[in-house]
Parts: sequence; structure tokens; C-alpha cells
Amino acid sequence: MSTNARLLVAYKKSRYEQYVLDQGDQAVAHLIDEGHVSVARLRASHRAHQQSLETILEHLSARGVDFEACYRGDVTDTSGYDLIIAVGGDGTVLDLSHRIVETPMLAINSDPAASVGYFCAGFASDFQRLLERTLTDDWEPTRLRRFFVCLNGEQVGPPVLNDVLITHANPAAVSTYLLKVGNHPIEGQKSSGIWFATPAGSTAAIRSAGGYVLPFRSQSFQYLVREPYPPAQGGYRFLKGLVPMHEPFEVVSRMREGRIFLDGPHLALEFGVGATLTIDPDAPPLLLYGLEEERRTA
Repeated sequence: MSTNARLLVAYKKSRYEQYVLDQGDQAVAHLIDEGHVSVARLRASHRAHQQSLETILEHLSARGVDFEACYRGDVTDTSGYDLIIAVGGDGTVLDLSHRIVETPMLAINSDPAASVGYFCAGFASDFQRLLERTLTDDWEPTRLRRFFVCLNGEQVGPPVLNDVLITHANPAAVSTYLLKVGNHPIEGQKSSGIWFATPAGSTAAIRSAGGYVLPFRSQSFQYLVREPYPPAQGGYRFLKGLVPMHEPFEVVSRMREGRIFLDGPHLALEFGVGATLTIDPDAPPLLLYGLEEERRTA
């Protein structure tokens, strides 16, 4: 990468900034002033994030780098940049990944005490070293596999970096669907839903639910059924497992109010009766600097 590269710094907003400064939520502000336990870290997290962002921007300015900085929610087209610097945590990486086709990313955990940072190369205190390694081609980015979701044969939504949750719109309701894995016969199931995750996403929710941690370079995705409701006779064959990249994986909805959540709670698709979800594994990979396999299994 050229040392004259054009950079985009895309940063998150802290919850304090969103709730109190932007939205003027007086109830939250009052709880903070009272020192209520539910909001005890909001101000401290805000200060930590702001300090990290300032450190990064000051270094880029001092180095004379060509860069722009903006809130991650305002990012639309990233094709004009040579490098994306994500300042936040894993949520910031996931959000930005939906608008990136081929531009590589370097992620900085701006609040290590509060943010999860599996996708982050380091902290603001490491930024100068990490940036130099990136601009001088001292290391190569990891190619993280992504997939597209297809509904009734049509590709919908951005490329998925972490995981998909298929469930009922009401979390207290039973999810009912037909599941087809590989070339096996289709199986009707009732449960709380299904996780389907990439290798990179195997350390996220699917791990907490009992899934496997897969190497970044794994040639398989994995699925896991949440809280299966046992049938009257026998049991379910497909409760969790690995699916090779190009083998069939299909879910047919039996729910009037089913939902498909892509990489968290912010992107949701309707999944009504008869709708069929399939996976297209040929999405472009996300190029991410500074990932360490050993950190994921610690």
C-alpha cells in the first residue's frame, strides 16, 4: 500500500453521545447524575472513546496523511479509499463491513474496558505502529469469508460477516420452519430459531449457544438450532453442524411473522410463510489487518 494512500476514519458514537448529547434523553441523564448502577460506565466509556479517536486523528494529521473522518452511520461509498480505519469495537466493524466490497480495513478498539474487539488489531496506544505496518506492507490482511442471503432465489441485504439469526418476530413465540442440510431430506422443526455463522462469526453468538470456534480459513459455515422443541416421537437429526461452503442449506418458513437478522439487531428481513432462505457463499471477502487466531480461542 502506498504511503500516499487515501484513508477514511469511520468512528462509532458512544452510548452517552447518542442518548444524552444527540437525543437529549433526560431520564438517562438523570440516572447518570444520580450515579445509578445501570449507567455507571457511560461517561467513562465516552471519555475513553473520545480520547482514542483524538489520538488517532492527531497522529494522522501530524503524519500528513490524506484522510477524512466521519461517523460510521454516515458512510455510504468506500470505493474511493485505500484503507478504512474503524474506530470502535466489533459492532463498528460489522456495520462498516456491509458497505465495503474490496477496501481493506484496520480496526482499533477505542474503549477496551467495554468494547469487544475480536476484529480489532489493537488500541489507540498502538495506532502509530499498526498504521506504519499497514502502509509499508509489513503484513497482509486476513481474508474473512462472507456470504449473501437469498430469499426465494433473489439476493437480499449486504454481505454477512458474522452470522444470521432466523427466528419469530416475537422472541417469546415458537419458530417453525423446514430445514434442509446438504442433500438430506428436509426436516420440520420447532425451536427458538437457528443461528448460521461464518468462520469469523464463530466466536460470536453461536459460540455462546454451544457452537464451535472455526479457524478463519475454514472451508465450512456452521448452523445451530436454538432451544429445540422436542417432537412427539423421535428427535431432530439436524441440531448443529458444519456445512461445506458450496453445499445446499435451505430454510423454509412456516411463520407468518418470521424474521431474518443479519449481523445483529439492526438489519432485519421479513420471513413469512412459504419464503425460502438459501445461502450464496460467493460474497467478496472482507480484508482485515491485524487479526490473531490465538486471541479467538483464549
